[in-house]
Amino acid sequence: MFERLKAYAINGQIRLREAEMLKDQLEVISGITESNFVKPERDESQWELLGGDYKHLDTQNRDTLLKQANEIFYKSPHGRNICRLFEKYVAGRGFSVDPISETPATKEVWEDFWIVNNMELRKKEIVRRCIRDGEAFIRYFEDEKTYKIRFLNPMKLKNPDMIPPGAKITDGIETDPEDIETVKNYYYKNEAIPAEEVQHIKIMTDSDEVRGRSYFEPLLEYLVLYKDWIKDRMKLNKIRNTVALIKKVTGTPTEAANIAAKYPTTQKENLDGTSLARAPKNISVFTTNKNVDYELKSPNLQASDVQHDGRALLLTIAAGSGLPEFMITSDASNGNFASTMIAEGPGVMEFEDWQDFFGEAFKEMFRRVIRKGIADGLVPEKEKITERQMNPITGIEEEVEIIKPTCLECSITFPDIVSRNIKDETDAYEIQMNKMGILSPQTASARLDLDFDNEQRLIATYEGDDETETEDERIKREELEDEQAEQEE
Repeated sequence: MFERLKAYAINGQIRLREAEMLKDQLEVISGITESNFVKPERDESQWELLGGDYKHLDTQNRDTLLKQANEIFYKSPHGRNICRLFEKYVAGRGFSVDPISETPATKEVWEDFWIVNNMELRKKEIVRRCIRDGEAFIRYFEDEKTYKIRFLNPMKLKNPDMIPPGAKITDGIETDPEDIETVKNYYYKNEAIPAEEVQHIKIMTDSDEVRGRSYFEPLLEYLVLYKDWIKDRMKLNKIRNTVALIKKVTGTPTEAANIAAKYPTTQKENLDGTSLARAPKNISVFTTNKNVDYELKSPNLQASDVQHDGRALLLTIAAGSGLPEFMITSDASNGNFASTMIAEGPGVMEFEDWQDFFGEAFKEMFRRVIRKGIADGLVPEKEKITERQMNPITGIEEEVEIIKPTCLECSITFPDIVSRNIKDETDAYEIQMNKMGILSPQTASARLDLDFDNEQRLIATYEGDDETETEDERIKREELEDEQAEQEE
């Protein structure tokens, strides 16, 4: 009698354990059918909606934006990819800054600056910081021959503890009270840095705003939603792959309980140390007799419809970034060659626009460096250049040497955005210029991303170097040079 009661007790415990397992699975399934599948993520509290004035962010919201933008860059694959695309197409392979001045000292000073500051790496960091943080603060330090540059952390640029009387300071930047675009000082770690020592590059904001805004700002919410959508899809796949193995025993409940107790699915060995056959991985085993049956409901989730939500999020991110979808996802399988060529048009224009923007920033850097070289006596204030001018007497163009202030401008070459068949394009331009007469050389140069005037000047220089001078020409040239020297004396 006691053995029978003991068997009933064991059987009851087993049934209770099995019922609890089924209850947990049914709760998961019922939660899905009740549209409660999407639950708050553990890191959801880290993301905050930015409030207040949309045009101007206060200090707290600005810090929040910077933290979230950095979070996206370091932890979101799509966020990282978007930022890296701008690095590659703006300052990637093929990027160079070359002085227009023909004075050797100008080129030497610029090359020293480029090497001392390891600009092959910093050029990309400038682009990365601007896209991610919305701005880059570059501080120039005096060195023996050139500048040394360092970056300032935008989160440490704040208003000082004690604001000087009459000073207008906004977000750590002191400006002229009458002109917000005239900067006087930058307050970094409560220290005033003169504006002459800092180059501030800001993006995605108006000229009357002193601080920049992250390129990721309108994308943050949707990048997080897409990450959560991916996680939810993984949870869905796990639930859909849930398998229950029902072991039916012909006999009384006591016999079923004894078998269930004898072959537990959680142990690998018997009590005596011998191996015990266990259920396959991720499979639950329920032992019952023929009088008890369990039914597992299959969740009707309409997963085929959910996939469109992910695509909608990607398209929203693409629209906010100005890039085609296949660039953001690195997957062009959704379109053929013709459609991809059309889709890349807005992306090409986007990169070209940013090339123009950052080109101005690097030109300003070049001018700073050459001005220091002039101030230190390393670069002459004036240089002798050769220009072709019309002789008013003979009416013939002649090369004339003139003295001008040293040129502070530079020529910037950016990476190729689109790979095309350059031979076919060049042949087409040649036909349009020479045979059809509908295209000018200047327009053809622009389409090939070349500066027509600069290239013509370089061609003339190389042609002059390659000319072979006869003995009579040499004698005549030397006589003319002697006459000019005597006249100058």
